[in-house]
Amino acid sequence: MVNFKLFGKYNYVKIYLVCWACIFFYFVNGQSDTIVPAIQRLEPILIKATKTQKSWQPTTNSVYVIIPKTKDQLVQNSLQEYLLQSPSIFALNANNKAQDLRIAIRGFGSRAAFGVRGVKIIVDGIPETTTDGQGQLDNLNLGIIDRIEILNNGSSSLYGNASGGVINILTINENALFAKDRFLYAGLGFQSFKGQQHQLTIGQQLKKTSVLLHVNNHLGNGYRDHSAFASSNQNVRVVHKFSPSNKLEAIVNSMLSLKAEDPGGLTVEQFDSLPTAARDSNLQFKAGELIYQFKSSLRYEGNIGKDLNLNTYAFYSKRNFLGSLPFSFGGIIDLNRNFFGHGTSLTKSLKKNNIKWTAVGGYELSTQRDFRERFINEDGEKGDTTLAQKEQFTNAGFYAINDVSYDKLNLSLALRYDINFIKIVDEWFDLNDNSGSINLNDFNYSIGLAYQIADSKNLFMNYSTSFETPTLNELSNNPDGSGFNPNLKAQTAQHLELGIKGYLQQKTAFQISLFKVASKNELLPFEVDSIPGRTFFRNVGSTDRLGLELFVQYPISKAIELSTNWSFNHFTFKDYELDGVNFKDNKLPGLPNFQGFIQMDFTFLKGMQLNFQNQVTGKIFMNDENDAFQEPKIVSNISLKYTVDRKRFKLFPYVGVNNIFQTKYADNIRINAFGNRFYEAAPNILFYGGLRLGI
Repeated sequence: MVNFKLFGKYNYVKIYLVCWACIFFYFVNGQSDTIVPAIQRLEPILIKATKTQKSWQPTTNSVYVIIPKTKDQLVQNSLQEYLLQSPSIFALNANNKAQDLRIAIRGFGSRAAFGVRGVKIIVDGIPETTTDGQGQLDNLNLGIIDRIEILNNGSSSLYGNASGGVINILTINENALFAKDRFLYAGLGFQSFKGQQHQLTIGQQLKKTSVLLHVNNHLGNGYRDHSAFASSNQNVRVVHKFSPSNKLEAIVNSMLSLKAEDPGGLTVEQFDSLPTAARDSNLQFKAGELIYQFKSSLRYEGNIGKDLNLNTYAFYSKRNFLGSLPFSFGGIIDLNRNFFGHGTSLTKSLKKNNIKWTAVGGYELSTQRDFRERFINEDGEKGDTTLAQKEQFTNAGFYAINDVSYDKLNLSLALRYDINFIKIVDEWFDLNDNSGSINLNDFNYSIGLAYQIADSKNLFMNYSTSFETPTLNELSNNPDGSGFNPNLKAQTAQHLELGIKGYLQQKTAFQISLFKVASKNELLPFEVDSIPGRTFFRNVGSTDRLGLELFVQYPISKAIELSTNWSFNHFTFKDYELDGVNFKDNKLPGLPNFQGFIQMDFTFLKGMQLNFQNQVTGKIFMNDENDAFQEPKIVSNISLKYTVDRKRFKLFPYVGVNNIFQTKYADNIRINAFGNRFYEAAPNILFYGGLRLGI
């Protein structure tokens, strides 16, 4: 039972939920004679994230597929809006555009100071996560996401470094032009705090070549002081099909963030009294960032022989980053990054009698070259140089996958060896040369087993390993003042998972997973009093993670669909002592002990679609000491879309309200922040609406 006392003066939430229960039973009872599946079975969908392209049900690990059918009535501020539909994914920082979304899967990624760490992100078959394990989502166009596949278990045997989990994002492709030769989709949206969003997507079929163009502009003042932002994204995708099974694909993506202000963290007293305020130092030093990113890729996929498939790609990405941090010495960062790579895989498939065998062999090569400069921050202006260094992270990964099924049994095995070379060259030093290099090679493997206990239900289990090297930024941040920190080690983990998944009555998809993860050399962030606001990292021993996941997607009737997921976590330090203090059995900070999501979609009055969401989050500790925490909370969102369907076009007016009960909570938590400045407030309520057009 939910303890509604958590809501304080918002006890009227009970009345609200009772009303929704009445509506729910009305639709169920009123349309019980027309129950049909409102969703398609997931089985026909081939899961690409596993690299063997298997159907969902016989896969030997936890796989979740998100198809954002209601995205046209979401505010589309952050990928968090989509990820809520999968268990054990916890995302913070959806509103601070200078820090980017922080994503954790089963605890991996929670330590990130900004952006995504410990989780591999793939977009349209091309790595978005850099060689050293960092991932940014600010260049992702939310409006064209077609599907998201999520692997919750350790996947370094497939993807190498920083693969505690995998998020495989697929955007609209040439299939959008299957029914007609051209289309146009445009949107104009408004939201609280002077937010605006403009979108345009165009598709054109030219014989065997498809062209898709997407443009997105997003700006606003933000909920808190000093949190304004303005960005623009462009994405061009060109696909040429030589035959139905052979195609060449080119993608060019660019992003310009002209403004992304950082309001900083607050103490609990400041958070309670004035949550919209910005930290004084963030105002003084004009904390924020400017970014330009360009990414291009070329990928070929097709059959080159009988039952033999080739997939090969190459990509190049450039990112220029200018950041202002809320302190003086080294408080301005000028980073120029070049990230490029190439990968190839061959897939062989055989079928004889009841035996199906798929073998995949491949390699991935990538290099990340950063030129990092730091300057004194003179109240937002660039001062004298404090650091200048060239940083390089080079990876070569080689992998082999075997997947064999016989009758009702499926066995999968994956092996991978990664060579990682890291080098930092000090280009500016007064007394000491702080250059250094290190090799962090690693071997990883996974083994999985699935057994079909009924026509639509499978038991599965798997054991896998993962590793996560320190990033170039983490290695270049040394608390003793030097540039290179050779004391940081790679974090490693072992993952064990048991579960069952499938369908009930051929329409309700479900999955239950029980997992245990043991990690060593866990990397966690901390701050020091001499440089408050700057994040450092250290290895803290080992952790134990136990968890239970539940996922259900139920089409109640033609008009109603229910989806829900829950995860219950017990993540603790096993071996961690610092400055004479033993943190054994303390909970990992920045992660809830449980979380849940309930979503109901209603279709009524011909063209009217109502979406209702409840996000439940458990207790979250702010630091390793576990002496500060955020209480459990429930955040509710509601949105409404109406479809005006004409022969030549469709109009989609929509409105929505996020956090309708004005729950007060921290949207971002700065783990182990100096001075207990853990809290960044979420908007107390957010109104939005707009109009979208399809031709």
